[in-house]
Amino acid sequence: RVPRCVLRSPICKMFMKDFFYSLIILGFCASCISPANIDPTDPDFILVVDGFITDQPGPHAIRITRVARFAGVRQGGEITLEDVDVRIIDDQGNVTVLAQQRFQAKSLFDENPPFCAWGIAFSERVTDYLTPSTFQGVVGRSYTLEITTEAGQVYRSNPQEILPTPPIESLQLQFVEIPNLSDFPGSGVDVLATWQDAPGPDFYFWQINGIYRISTPDTGPPACCVYDPRDGLADDCWIVERNIPGNTEALSDARFNGQLQTEKVGFIEDDGLRFASINVSTARQYHVEVEQYRISEEAYFFYERTNTLADIDGEIFDPPPLSIRGNIFNVENEEELVIGFFGAFSVETAEVFVNRDMLPFVQRFTEPCGDCRIRAGAQTEIPEPYRF
Repeated sequence: RVPRCVLRSPICKMFMKDFFYSLIILGFCASCISPANIDPTDPDFILVVDGFITDQPGPHAIRITRVARFAGVRQGGEITLEDVDVRIIDDQGNVTVLAQQRFQAKSLFDENPPFCAWGIAFSERVTDYLTPSTFQGVVGRSYTLEITTEAGQVYRSNPQEILPTPPIESLQLQFVEIPNLSDFPGSGVDVLATWQDAPGPDFYFWQINGIYRISTPDTGPPACCVYDPRDGLADDCWIVERNIPGNTEALSDARFNGQLQTEKVGFIEDDGLRFASINVSTARQYHVEVEQYRISEEAYFFYERTNTLADIDGEIFDPPPLSIRGNIFNVENEEELVIGFFGAFSVETAEVFVNRDMLPFVQRFTEPCGDCRIRAGAQTEIPEPYRF
């Protein structure tokens, strides 16, 4: 099971263009750069906390880093904090301790350059802090995140109550043609969700996941090698996309309070691979899963400002009014700048397949080169939506 990690948090959108960009394309915020000669306790490095829990079974992931105040996110300078005590405390005093996750990054190794890659190498690195797989939040209960650093500094979030989320009643897909300067327009699929909003002020956000199939080419130029001849297991791969970038938006129900509402909640771009597979049924070309969250007003304003920064290409350390803090604070020094938000949400999901017949055209197929297992989100096991 892929952890519900911080890639599934809206703050990742803000960092996408900066120090989390390379992490997002790995599928779930997989790595961080560790600059030389950095002291994690240096006051010029700001604590950044990112992640949330839901009412679904874990593991749920929290990312904890420090970022150079003056270098900013575009110039790197971020480090993942290791050996930090991370726990979640509920409103009944129950304590859940999070375990440090070590992620194995995949890469090809070549025993006979420059001809063929003969295997896959793994490098291990610390990424997130995970709850036990048995942990899940309860609607109506409140949860607080507490972090204690090696230096003994204690950081805490404001308590977060899990609010009930209305179910998604239906999903619709609409083909979209995108004009551009080339002879062949871009294209993709808009994803629309319908749900019954409850009376009173409510706030939402959505995340979009996808699955599609690719194959390792049997032939190609020397730089484009066939699958690993030692195991023969990589003819085909399934690419699992978690929280497709650009689809995390926060929304207030102020203009449709209490009504049955249909909103665009995501867009899936045709990148030449997603809708190109000839090895699956045309009725199951691409699997779309929509996650709908009802969030607090506090979370809404944080994520809205996060999206604003991403849209204007801003820095998280921009001067007011664009500088944002979130709900994390130093217990002994509340004036310390801390970036990030810990959330506790309920989630409702719905899924639908993109039917190849609904696409008037697809982008030019760009066959991926090399062993398909090294691509972000790749797995060789057939995902559940395609097993029937």
